[in-house]
Amino acid sequence: MTPKQLPPAFCWTKMGTESGEDLSHIILRKEWERRLGGGRFLWGIGQSLGTNADAAATGGNPLTAVFSPMPSKPKAIDVAPADVVLWNSWIDAAGQTRPLPRHSFVTSRAELPSGRRKECHYALVCRSSSELGTTSALRVSPLSLRNLSTGKALGASQVTAVVAHSAQEYVQDAKSYPVSFIVDLEAPFFLRLASPTLLRRRDLERAAEIVRAGDMDDWASLVSGLRSPTPADKPQGRTIDMFQVVLPLCENVLEEAGVAAFA
Repeated sequence: MTPKQLPPAFCWTKMGTESGEDLSHIILRKEWERRLGGGRFLWGIGQSLGTNADAAATGGNPLTAVFSPMPSKPKAIDVAPADVVLWNSWIDAAGQTRPLPRHSFVTSRAELPSGRRKECHYALVCRSSSELGTTSALRVSPLSLRNLSTGKALGASQVTAVVAHSAQEYVQDAKSYPVSFIVDLEAPFFLRLASPTLLRRRDLERAAEIVRAGDMDDWASLVSGLRSPTPADKPQGRTIDMFQVVLPLCENVLEEAGVAAFA
């Protein structure tokens, strides 16, 4: 998906080295996940979108996610985290635990910067008919963006936010960001993840080896083997689709984000 201009409202996320993994490797394995999922894949984020995603999609307007690489040098805790976890399930609106697809591979640091154990994580529900990493001439200027819910300028530490974009206010300055790719977000737009399992060092090394070799079949086999079977709660009532609901804010997300989500 390569539009000629940015939409009036979208989810903007800045991406970089995460959980000890280089960005180019993350994008490649997300492309594999997209293919294995028939166009759908999950992209991990550290904070909830709250009700902003629903607000942006009011009236049936499609909601897109715009991905830009971070220009700054990654933090040491992202380059070499002490421990990395793999998230195996998600929590629906009724509080029930439901397993993620076997091909999904969403990881994060096991601990927050304070040293507290990470209790939950989030993921954007993405769909794209195009290969990830398709070049785009678009750029995002933070000066032309406002938090959708408050109308305030973005905070420097906001990595993911649902924003309103004004083409009239666009200024392509030195602080503008290139756009790596744009995808559609499917309702409920993001999930609250649960059931993390600690990944062994040898598993992380094997994963990195497969990504470097570029073998999607080996990757699918590895991921299926690493995913822990998490007992899902007995469903109550009818479940239309795996991704149906917007989920509440995790208690420790503010610590990781460094700011109140979209305040």
